[in-house]
Amino acid sequence: MTTDWSIRDLRAADGGAQLLLTLENGAGEREVLMLFASRLRAIPQIGGVDAAQLEHLRREAAVTAAMRVGLRMLSVCGTSRRHLIEKLRARGHAADVAAEAVEDLATRGYLNEAEGALREAERGLAKLWGDRRILADLRAKGYGDGALRRVRERLADEDAVGRCVRLLRRLRAAIPTDAAQLHRLLARMQRYGYAPAEAKRALRRMWNEK
Repeated sequence: MTTDWSIRDLRAADGGAQLLLTLENGAGEREVLMLFASRLRAIPQIGGVDAAQLEHLRREAAVTAAMRVGLRMLSVCGTSRRHLIEKLRARGHAADVAAEAVEDLATRGYLNEAEGALREAERGLAKLWGDRRILADLRAKGYGDGALRRVRERLADEDAVGRCVRLLRRLRAAIPTDAAQLHRLLARMQRYGYAPAEAKRALRRMWNEK
């Protein structure tokens, strides 16, 4: 009994964006593959496929599956390329498949690191984090230099000292009365991402507003 594979059925799906292939071999085994049509150089034809063609189709199906998962993730929130690859690998996709899927999503404009980083930065600003913590958080999430440059440009328009004042008030922090209290408060502000000089200026602003 032959185990050679052939395409037995070919249908369009998702408005023609994807192709649904049904393959079968002489042993009666059946396999259904979903492929993004735009990734294919030519539309597969009904009939037999050799080993190289079968390997290519299976690879395309794996990348398509990873891209579909990636698109769902990106519809919820932005992310960096590195983190999206890590998320796909955590879902069981092979490293090379995940990397290819993410690269394709980025090429198609679905993954924009700069926009994702800016959205993350806005969340940090809403939490009243200092610039240092916002940038450190973005680095930890895998955003590259280009995305971080855009975020720095955004942060340059912000009043970091005023943000620190709002944080101090939210925390109901009292103005220090001695060096030990000042040291503890500055250390606390550093954990929120504020440089000591920024925190001191914020404290002076609070004092002057009293």
